[in-house]
Amino acid sequence: MDINGGNQPSGFDNLLPDRTEMECEELFAQADKLLNDGTIMDAVDKLSTILKRNPRFGKAYNHLGWVYETKYKNYARAEEYYKASMQFAPHYNAAYLNYAYFLSNLSRFDELKAHLDKMSNISGIAKDTIANEYGIMYEMQGNLQIAIDYYQKAAIITLDSAKLDKYKEGIDRCQKKQGILNPSNSF
Repeated sequence: MDINGGNQPSGFDNLLPDRTEMECEELFAQADKLLNDGTIMDAVDKLSTILKRNPRFGKAYNHLGWVYETKYKNYARAEEYYKASMQFAPHYNAAYLNYAYFLSNLSRFDELKAHLDKMSNISGIAKDTIANEYGIMYEMQGNLQIAIDYYQKAAIITLDSAKLDKYKEGIDRCQKKQGILNPSNSF
């Protein structure tokens, strides 16, 4: 029965607040703040508590992936966490970005390209950020003109002045490298 004494319409059961979910979100916000404050072990404890309450809370896996990648350098474990995050929280865009950074940092370019291609089709992930990651990937591989093309694409798409400056730096850096590789073309 609803508050008026009638039956609740079917299909609305999933709109009722889930206390466990809300508690996990609150703990997640606390863990996020602890990570930002550099209190890693306390954050890991909170993330572990979340996963004990709800093993399908994907955002917690993303943060654990970041911890294991950046703090412990345990790349195998970090990858497991990132993949779990994308599986259990497919609409949590940070997991896709962090996994892209992870693959880039490890120079796993074939996997990175496939992942960026997939990210390009996910709504809500900033397209300029994706283009920038393509640019970084191609620059790291020495494909400087392709990198420039992607940095230009990122620059045209963004509305953020700070990001625009960053993308311009990528273009300038690649052009400088081209000048080093082809000194007769630089003057």
